[in-house]
Amino acid sequence: MSYKTFLYKLASMLSPSFYKEISELIPTTHETLTIFDIGFYNGEFSKKIIENLDFDSSKQITYVYSFDPNNKINRRNFEEFAELNKIHWKHFTYALGDKNSEENFTILKHFPSSGSSVNNILINSMWLKSRRFIFSPFTKESDSTETFEVIQKTLDSVDLNIKNIDILKIDVEGYSYEVLQGAKETINKFNPIIQLEVLSRKDEYDKSREDIIMFLNDLDYKLVNTKKHFTTHIFSDIICSDLLFTKNKKVNIED
Repeated sequence: MSYKTFLYKLASMLSPSFYKEISELIPTTHETLTIFDIGFYNGEFSKKIIENLDFDSSKQITYVYSFDPNNKINRRNFEEFAELNKIHWKHFTYALGDKNSEENFTILKHFPSSGSSVNNILINSMWLKSRRFIFSPFTKESDSTETFEVIQKTLDSVDLNIKNIDILKIDVEGYSYEVLQGAKETINKFNPIIQLEVLSRKDEYDKSREDIIMFLNDLDYKLVNTKKHFTTHIFSDIICSDLLFTKNKKVNIED
């Protein structure tokens, strides 16, 4: 194992997850499971959720709808996983946000799973500089990013003719609030479990987090868990955490 591969694996181990918590919220008796994976990257989130649930593919049907404009990623491993487990997988290469438009999408070449976003707040950050020093010390700073134009849509404008969404995962490197704004009707219609990432500069983190919580509170969602990313260390100018939301259960009060 190379030095760089080892560090990536270590960073992944330090990253939080809600696989166990989400799996406990999904009844194993479900006839179908539908995951919307926004910020798909290589499909690790959907793969882990499906493995944790251990659905019987001969009796239950799993659908994965993934969204990620980053076309530099090899997704063959997930494709093989989907074929093996009879998963209905459909991938979309446009971005999701708060409006239908054309936007610039920036990839961090040496860290494609981090910071590849319409709203790339990591450029010129201490977080990026420190990671580049550790992972790719001999690369030029001028060669660390790539920007290209992508189509952006709101999730509400995407017509997929679906019956349900069980899990909505949003990991879009500082663009979660915009994705939520464009998904209000979809969330109200299907009431999915929502896992999302809050990524922000330290001086803006509290407001970014509060904006998301208030937005989902207005849709009758409650925050049930928070996990911080320890890879955003004390000397970084970036804070990152994952939030887990569920729909408030309505209680019928009889006279």
